[in-house]
Amino acid sequence: MQRTPLGDLCQRTLAYGLLDSMPLVHERICMRVFRLALLVALMSLPAAFAQVNDTYIIPVAGNTPGAFGTRWKTQFSVFNPQTYELRVSITYVPSGGAQGTEKVIRVPANAVAFSENILNDLFKLTNDSGSLLVATFPEDNPTVPNNVLSRSFLVITDTYNDSPSGTFGQTIPGIWTGLQDFNKDGISAVAHGIRNLSRQGWRANVGAVNLGRSSVTVRITVYDVDGNTIARNIPFIIPPMAHLQETLPVEVDAGSLEFFVDDPMANDPNLAAVVFPYVSVIDQLSGDPKYQSPVLLASANVLFKMGLEPASIGKKIDIELARRVRDSAQHLGEVQLPTRQR
Repeated sequence: MQRTPLGDLCQRTLAYGLLDSMPLVHERICMRVFRLALLVALMSLPAAFAQVNDTYIIPVAGNTPGAFGTRWKTQFSVFNPQTYELRVSITYVPSGGAQGTEKVIRVPANAVAFSENILNDLFKLTNDSGSLLVATFPEDNPTVPNNVLSRSFLVITDTYNDSPSGTFGQTIPGIWTGLQDFNKDGISAVAHGIRNLSRQGWRANVGAVNLGRSSVTVRITVYDVDGNTIARNIPFIIPPMAHLQETLPVEVDAGSLEFFVDDPMANDPNLAAVVFPYVSVIDQLSGDPKYQSPVLLASANVLFKMGLEPASIGKKIDIELARRVRDSAQHLGEVQLPTRQR
């Protein structure tokens, strides 16, 4: 097949990065070709390496007062890599189990929707915390081809401590693979390098969001730095469609936490939970936080039995599960994020 001059130029641009010598229109076309090729390549990678999806969970977001006159806020950014507009649904899943709230925003092609304080800007929440489900539904995007790649976007957040002396933040990315009942699938999750030492000013918070339709128990086993068990099966009960965060009740210095899910509805596909745990360690002397999403683990026996690669373990939330979460929330229609002040 004969290559067109523009196609040849794009190939050479992608290979050598010669954008400076291109006319602006050719540069834009080539960047679109590159972006769409990148999306296809990323979507073809194993789950552990893929970067784009049409459904994400932000395990924790907040707009709450902190100690010493500080305030915790969540900065929010969605990027649309497509060549067309996307309507993005954002569902707030509150702490404690109250009904959620859903709103839809429009993100133009190659554009960013941005908020310095998403819970206040979008939901008018001033003293609240929870999780965010972010998705592009086919029914909200009827002119977009009905597949994951065509509706894919990127989302990232930063929950930061807004203090008089400056800000200290922790990046909380959008993820989509969570835990299910351990007795059924044999998969746990581990976070490590965790400090919870009051005498040194370290505080560890553990939390999770439950996207199931019944309460689940998240059990945490704590190990010290040498692998000895400090505490086993500490229970945290999380209501259905809810977020929960608590302070780790035992002290540990640079140890590890292993998370297990106990779901009484694990055998019912319509009620079974998908749970996304996390750990946030805060230096109380400076207010500096560090967020960690635990890594999912399974033994070789479990992988062989399920016919899975290590990168494929865990339950991936898809648009059908996201729709069940959205349907449980109060729909408040389409809104526009406030224009960012420069």
